[in-house]
Amino acid sequence: MRKLSGLIFLLPLLELVLLIAMGAAVGFLATVLWILATGVWGAWLMRTAGPNAMARAQRDMARTGRGEVDGLGVAANFLGGLMLLLPGPITDLFGLVLVTPFLRRLAFGAWLAGRLQQVVVERGGKGGGPFDTGPRGGGNVYEGEAEDVTPRESRDQDRIGRDDRRR
Repeated sequence: MRKLSGLIFLLPLLELVLLIAMGAAVGFLATVLWILATGVWGAWLMRTAGPNAMARAQRDMARTGRGEVDGLGVAANFLGGLMLLLPGPITDLFGLVLVTPFLRRLAFGAWLAGRLQQVVVERGGKGGGPFDTGPRGGGNVYEGEAEDVTPRESRDQDRIGRDDRRR
């Protein structure tokens, strides 16, 4: 929580310093145009992310009979639009990553890989996952061919069958 409050305090300060440096490097007018352009783009993304996703899902439903809404993509576009709406190069960079599907997958994959490595390091490389068969693991390992494994009926189906036999 302390890191978050420090970030909330430092982010506007860093944004201001970078905007001043950007103004010195490319000029005042170019910096103002950059801020206005990313703000308009961000507002447009926030306004159109949900309706466009719903229209796309309706078109897919009419064409294929299956319409799905990418909720994570819609949320990322909305949050990215919000980040682009805020003035500053850091929030613009985060917003650009969120609204670009390729960059979003790349960043999420890197974040996920880092989290996975952190979990492995915290456990000391010792298992405990669902497929671990060691003394600490609780997973199941099945040997044999795929056709040898037969699915069991669910507990609900077993219970329904017993209820029907009782009647």
